[in-house]
Amino acid sequence: MIDQQKQLTVLLTYFGAFEGVPLNPSQAVVDEATRLLYSSAPHLRIETRELPVTFAGSGKALAVALDETRPVLAISCGVAVGRDSVSLERVAINLDDARIADNDGFQPTDAPITEDAPAAYFSTLPTRASWQAAVAENLPVSLSYSAGTYVCNHVFYSLMSLVGPDVPAGFVHVPAITELHPDHMQAETTAGGVPHPATEKMPSVALAEAARVLELVVLTTLAELESSEH
Repeated sequence: MIDQQKQLTVLLTYFGAFEGVPLNPSQAVVDEATRLLYSSAPHLRIETRELPVTFAGSGKALAVALDETRPVLAISCGVAVGRDSVSLERVAINLDDARIADNDGFQPTDAPITEDAPAAYFSTLPTRASWQAAVAENLPVSLSYSAGTYVCNHVFYSLMSLVGPDVPAGFVHVPAITELHPDHMQAETTAGGVPHPATEKMPSVALAEAARVLELVVLTTLAELESSEH
């Protein structure tokens, strides 16, 4: 059973800006979810890290963050511009394929993330239960079966290959956030984005809603961890 008096570490990562996304909303969502968790789960120690939007650097930075924090739960977050809900990603594929270059100027095509490794990894977060908890609160949430083939998917795949079987981990894509000027963003399909007509308003959700979904993923996962230890 999880000791509610012991401070457990949760690692949440996010990304900075990249082409088409001058202000990455994943940081705002992680920051707000951290604030919420300070109240709803004060026994947790929330560690947050920014990962570079680069294929070469993101996995290395993630490995360092995991080694430094030794979390009981790890969730990486990124943005999928053009989606209209927070997406709980279920599968990461062993493929880097970018329509735009990363922040290092690197643009891989049909390249495996890791040679001679599994074609895919599934999230070990309780995505269905987390989705149900968010739906019960009428929050904008969905289950997703494609994290794209850009750095988000690269980090998701790397995360699942790095953590042990006893550490629940996964990826959450947030859409544009209403308070953060979403019309300044451009959808990028390889980053999991959804094209939309320039004449239409960019889909977005409120920061409080997106952060609450992430908070529920953390709380639902910890509840399942505790239940499994009975």
